[in-house]
Amino acid sequence: MEPLMKEKCTGSGGNGMDGAKGAGCRNNGAGKRGRMSWGGPGKKSDGIRGLRGFFLLVVFAVFGGVTALSGLTIWGCAAFRHSLLPDPEAAYLTIREIWPDGSLTESTTLLDFGEAIKLPPILAKSVGPEGVLAEESRVVGEYGDVTYSIEKIEKSFDTLTPKRKLAYQFCGAAMVAVPALLSVGGILFAGFFFYKRRLEEPLAILSKATARIADRDLDFSIEYSCGDEMGALCESFERMRLELARNNKSMWRLLDQRRLMQASIAHDLRNPIAIIQGYAEYLQMHLPAGDLSPEKSARIASNLKAAALRLEQYTESVRVLNRLEDMEPVRRQVGAGELVKEARDDLKVMADRAGITLHMGNPPTESCLMVDRTMFFRVLENVFENAARYAESAVSVEFEREEGGLTVTVADDGPGFPQELLKSQGKALLPAGRVDGHLGMGLAISRVLCEKQGGCLRLGNLAPRGAAVKIFLTV
Repeated sequence: MEPLMKEKCTGSGGNGMDGAKGAGCRNNGAGKRGRMSWGGPGKKSDGIRGLRGFFLLVVFAVFGGVTALSGLTIWGCAAFRHSLLPDPEAAYLTIREIWPDGSLTESTTLLDFGEAIKLPPILAKSVGPEGVLAEESRVVGEYGDVTYSIEKIEKSFDTLTPKRKLAYQFCGAAMVAVPALLSVGGILFAGFFFYKRRLEEPLAILSKATARIADRDLDFSIEYSCGDEMGALCESFERMRLELARNNKSMWRLLDQRRLMQASIAHDLRNPIAIIQGYAEYLQMHLPAGDLSPEKSARIASNLKAAALRLEQYTESVRVLNRLEDMEPVRRQVGAGELVKEARDDLKVMADRAGITLHMGNPPTESCLMVDRTMFFRVLENVFENAARYAESAVSVEFEREEGGLTVTVADDGPGFPQELLKSQGKALLPAGRVDGHLGMGLAISRVLCEKQGGCLRLGNLAPRGAAVKIFLTV
């Protein structure tokens, strides 16, 4: 068998555009066939697998930091305010003296309890017999009236200097404003950190991927290594991209096949049309002269009928292909042994009718398959009919169960496929021309039905003689 038949027959589902896995998580900015990813090699999410858990972690961490900083701020401001105020338990001696010229002088002295103090001479006269200074006394001195008092200042804020009062009031305002500002800043920081850490780059990747899809570019891949909700979203987006690429590729393949088939049919239509046109001209020339024998007229009528039949077959083939594109497989579970037995019975009847020998290999009989029976037998019978038409004496059919699929190889001992048909692998399978007048639509129909079931159909030649068709169906 030629090398083309040695290749593994894969379904049409793959698009060959899947990028390698496990790359970093930054957008690498590759060319058209680029990979959009996020996360370092081997990087895991920060122990918090979900966005909700990570968000709660950020919120509680920021809340703890704001609470600690607010507490430190309040404690520091309270301590500073306390240091600004004098001791509320202290006693102060205030001396006011009015001088003869009417001027007033006043002085205040802090008294420490239990501490001896040397009073001015003018005040010593007011000390009682027990040595206790009265709370308030008035003494008339030689220089003027002197008033003194000892008082305990409850509102010691009044004794502060203007600068200390300003500092005291500023600390009070800071005890309210700083926690409020920290709360607002913490909320903004938590939102910004959460967005930068878990949302910004995956959203950018999805945005770029959406733009590329809008530009009809599906030749890229998306990777996101974090196992959170955004990772699940990116994975779903990647599956959607793969499905779009698969459907897009399948659609273009079908359109290409239809174009090639229609071009081939349009080309082949020239032959019967030319025949009909030639006979019409011949009849126009010889009928008036009456020189046509009955035998000649009968032969011309037979050839015209054959040409008209070929035209009808061509138009019917186009309708068949159009109907095939609208068909969808309906899979049902069936035992492999039951399916193979039914196929053997059908193919044996076809082989006997064609006068050839059928050889069946050792097919799998114990597994269960999910197939559309109608499509399966239509593909198999079309391929077998084509092989039986060219076989000299025998056709062999082999079933092979593979992982995820079933492969059926139909081989004959005929002349094999033409080289131009083998070179058209992946295109329409219409032969260029047939001596027997058969259109050869069986292989084209079989290929469309194989792809409908997620499989493919490949052609090859055997050495030294013969042809083989490999059918692969996903089951």
